[in-house]
Amino acid sequence: MRTLAVLLFVAALFPAPGADLALAQIPVPIAQPSVPIGQIPGATRPGVDVLLESPGLLQGRRIGLVTHAAGLTSSGDATSSALLRDNRFAVSALFAPEHGLAGTIPAGQPVPDTTGRVPVFSLYGTTRRPTPEMMAGVDVFVIDLQDVGARAYTFVSTMATVMQAAREASRPVVVLDRPNPLGGIQVDGPVLDPTYRSFIGMFPIPSVHGMTIGELAWMFNSSFDINADLTVVPMRGWTRRMVWEETGLPWVRPSPNIHTMQTPFYYAATGVLDGTNLSNGAGNAGPFEVVVSPWLDGSRLARRLNALGLPGVMFEPHAFVRTSGLVSGVRLNVTDPLRFRPATTAIYMLVEIKKQHPRHFQFVPRNGRYMFDLVWGTDKIRKDISRGAPAAAIVARWEPDLRRFQVLRNAFLLYP
Repeated sequence: MRTLAVLLFVAALFPAPGADLALAQIPVPIAQPSVPIGQIPGATRPGVDVLLESPGLLQGRRIGLVTHAAGLTSSGDATSSALLRDNRFAVSALFAPEHGLAGTIPAGQPVPDTTGRVPVFSLYGTTRRPTPEMMAGVDVFVIDLQDVGARAYTFVSTMATVMQAAREASRPVVVLDRPNPLGGIQVDGPVLDPTYRSFIGMFPIPSVHGMTIGELAWMFNSSFDINADLTVVPMRGWTRRMVWEETGLPWVRPSPNIHTMQTPFYYAATGVLDGTNLSNGAGNAGPFEVVVSPWLDGSRLARRLNALGLPGVMFEPHAFVRTSGLVSGVRLNVTDPLRFRPATTAIYMLVEIKKQHPRHFQFVPRNGRYMFDLVWGTDKIRKDISRGAPAAAIVARWEPDLRRFQVLRNAFLLYP
């Protein structure tokens, strides 16, 4: 019913090109976001493009813009620059997520507040949600963040905390949608157990969710009790089977190690190795494309993994010299993005490595907790691997929860 209601709302409001939409004046139930415009055929246009064509949504309101360097128009202009120089918009404050407004601060490092033409408030420093003082000059929040499609990434959590703070302060929220770099087909991995809720996973969604940031905002708002006054501005011309190259949109890395438009596929498969004594190459050329260690037998591992016939990926032996010495392992090559299952691939890699190197492979605790459990959103994966469970059994364990999530997810999909 939610999906039907959205489609009917879009059809009722589909305007002539260039028409101005004052949608904030149209009453919409809090549990369901308004959708200002439908999709048309052609190159992908992100939500910010649609907003620039229909500025009435924000007319006369002081905007708190949550964005970063990867928030771009289809022409490659930063959303912050586009709105700041357009006199139809009144940006009163900028809010920066992890990695900062420029996207250059290393993972986990605090982001400082800065001053300039408008203040830039950090949402990854002493606070991770807007304070009343930050919101004093803000009438409406606009969020334009480029997610990578994997749960263990903080931008979606930043969006959720802004929505929560905005609800408490009676400020509306507008989310400008943009593509999921992994596409919108694959859903993979365990659904997060609330016991392992953290800033890299706040809500019960799987490791790979197959949703856009706008769709997630709608789901979080309706299903996970945020209940903000939410509007999602959808894209034009994007479909779920699209990978980034097909959108025609420019790529700017959303964080220092997500170098290219292909990197999110590798990040989703090897970023989840955090908390083990394996390296995924982060900080080196081709980050997340490798799994290496001083003790791995890359040739044997590649041969065994290729024999499994995992969908959409091949493996080749890989070795290089670090300052600490030689490391070896495998390099992943994603051959079919729409068939590739990152979380499933990670499980088969981990189980095979544990089988080949039982005395060397380790899960590494940090401050009394296993980071691995927070990344995966459960301790079951670590425990199953430790006791020698087959990869197929580990994957089968998460399937019932994944099917239930897909039923929920279907109600919030905005694109075919």
